Amino acid sequence: MFNLRIAILFCLCAMLPLRVLAAELNSTKSFELPHTHKVAITSPSGIAYELVISLPASYKNSPNKRYPILYYTDAQWDAPLLSSIYQDLAFDKAVPELVMVGITYSGVKPNYTALRTKDLTPTKDENFVSDSGGGEAFLTFIKETIIPKVESEYRIDTRQRTIAGWSFGGLFALYAMYSEPELFTRCIAVSPAIPWDNQYISQLDDEFFKANSKFSARLFISYGSNEAPAFVASVSKFQNKIKNRKSTNLQLMNYGVENMAHAGAKASAYAQGLVWVWKDIQP
Repeated sequence: MFNLRIAILFCLCAMLPLRVLAAELNSTKSFELPHTHKVAITSPSGIAYELVISLPASYKNSPNKRYPILYYTDAQWDAPLLSSIYQDLAFDKAVPELVMVGITYSGVKPNYTALRTKDLTPTKDENFVSDSGGGEAFLTFIKETIIPKVESEYRIDTRQRTIAGWSFGGLFALYAMYSEPELFTRCIAVSPAIPWDNQYISQLDDEFFKANSKFSARLFISYGSNEAPAFVASVSKFQNKIKNRKSTNLQLMNYGVENMAHAGAKASAYAQGLVWVWKDIQP
């Protein structure tokens, strides 16, 4: 009996640290990005979206200041990444203070892959994915709903808009710049899906510059050196075509991230891209 009591007492004592740890975990607050909040918004077609809005540290105490703005896709993945990169670059005074608006989806367990494939592709390519080609509608939603909402509620310098994205998001960023040149004069296209629909974006680029040879913008395009060789070749070819074009006011930075593949190249590319597109108005 004595041994049994000792054994029970030992088990109870051993469980105390676990109970304390569990209590600490339950009382721990979720990690939050600095100066960031979320806003729900619904498209005309009824799709539930979420805006991840990050304000600069000085926003609250600078009521007369207007800020450049970055709109980017895939906030479900890249909001923490871009927030961290921006904080570091702002500390180094490598970029101006700016507002960042990430666009993602809300609702119960959204299918990010299916939703982003439809929204971020400008044309329907049935050889790749049947549910695609919603880029035009998504861009209209950004132009007519998201931008008016954001820029009526926050102090934005409307002359300084940047559109950014990775992969399909990079493809969409290029499409948005060509389709709405008055809306976006800065663009970051990280590992853009140039091969999409027989390189549709390259055809759009040709058509655009025939009609807009003096178009003025700052454009950053990147890829990872360890991405699929055919993908790297398509992005590199697109980069060089723009680089070699004569009589244009487009300022271009081509960037290759060494020893990184499709997703791993994002961090370095976004850091370089943010510095490049804002280089003319650095603090």
